[in-house]
Amino acid sequence: MLTRLWKYAASEVLDSEYLLHAGVFSMVEFDEDIFAAGNCYDAYQYKSFWLFCPYAYRLPEGPILVKDLAVEYKYLSNTSEWFYIARKNAENVIKNYNQFSRGKSFFNASLLTRKYVSSAPTKRGTLRIE
Repeated sequence: MLTRLWKYAASEVLDSEYLLHAGVFSMVEFDEDIFAAGNCYDAYQYKSFWLFCPYAYRLPEGPILVKDLAVEYKYLSNTSEWFYIARKNAENVIKNYNQFSRGKSFFNASLLTRKYVSSAPTKRGTLRIE
């Protein structure tokens, strides 16, 4: 999903930290078997952040917390074997690039007409797709 977002989404979507935090929250929220989920980026791969890692985890009492793991944990250090392994696996997927050629998308964005309707001059308006 994220690969397709980075490839095809508008800049407003790509700039949304909330979307990335909501994504990891949803992974934990909708599957009781998942204790935690993260989406960690390499140095300067997301906006101008040195590191960025939306991370959601379930507390023993049940609530789910979401935070930027990079604020308190510098996962590019030698002690972060999990990030190194994930990065190497991602490099292999990208190198082979066969994972994303299995499906077809029938969505054609050029067929949509976007209109912004403003209810008041001070509001951004609502998006109506016809």
